[in-house]
Amino acid sequence: MDFSLLGLWQQMGLVARGVVILLIAMSMYAIGIGLERFITYRRGRSRSIAFLAALEPLIRSREKLDQASHLGKNWQDAPLARIVETGLKEYQAGLKELGGLVHDAVERELLVHSVGRSMDRAKKRELAGLSRGLPALATISSSAPFVGLFGTVFGIITAFRQMADPKAGGGGGGLATVSAGIAEALMTTAVGLAVAIVAVWLFNFFTTRVNDLGVLMDDATGELSDRLLHAARGNAVEGQDERSDSVVAPAASAAPTKAAEPATASNPPNSEG
Repeated sequence: MDFSLLGLWQQMGLVARGVVILLIAMSMYAIGIGLERFITYRRGRSRSIAFLAALEPLIRSREKLDQASHLGKNWQDAPLARIVETGLKEYQAGLKELGGLVHDAVERELLVHSVGRSMDRAKKRELAGLSRGLPALATISSSAPFVGLFGTVFGIITAFRQMADPKAGGGGGGLATVSAGIAEALMTTAVGLAVAIVAVWLFNFFTTRVNDLGVLMDDATGELSDRLLHAARGNAVEGQDERSDSVVAPAASAAPTKAAEPATASNPPNSEG
């Protein structure tokens, strides 16, 4: 009996061959997902970090927030850019809706909280897109051993059938009779385990990468929310200063008039003339 891979393949039954073909297809699909996800995560992380470096100088200045909102157009392949762009557009639209209440501290803080919720929803959408393919890896890793076990069962059945019918196995009922069925069973088991191990490795690796990107998104969106909150409080203080100046200015212009009235009254017109 030939125990090479080609020899085992030639001695396998139809069910065992079907199981091995299915397992090979599952492994190729898992490897394809792994290559595509690796390229996607690597590009997404590098582009997100580069976008964050370009965004940081802009969000430090309240005057450059408008410029920051248009920065994401050049970084559409960065998941973080799409999240930040969603938040900044929501912030600008909210400022236009506030109108005369734009300097109200409470309204501005409510707007910033609304922007934070908008970025949270965008982050969930991005993470869902980044997790595409991972459920398939989980399915392959959990089902591949059972698919291999299915072939194992048929291999054992073949071995017992050959043991019961020595003429069919040509081994006279000895070990040589059942060796083909046992080899077939072990072959399908080994292939199933190999596919499952590769799928589990890929699933765990990419799950960690998705979590890392999630942490990066949380840090960036949290810092942006803090910057917008500081900008809102600063604008509220400026609005209060402007209102106080507008109240002080008329009072200051009216003060000399009131001081001149007693002086006019203390010098009555001369009646002797």
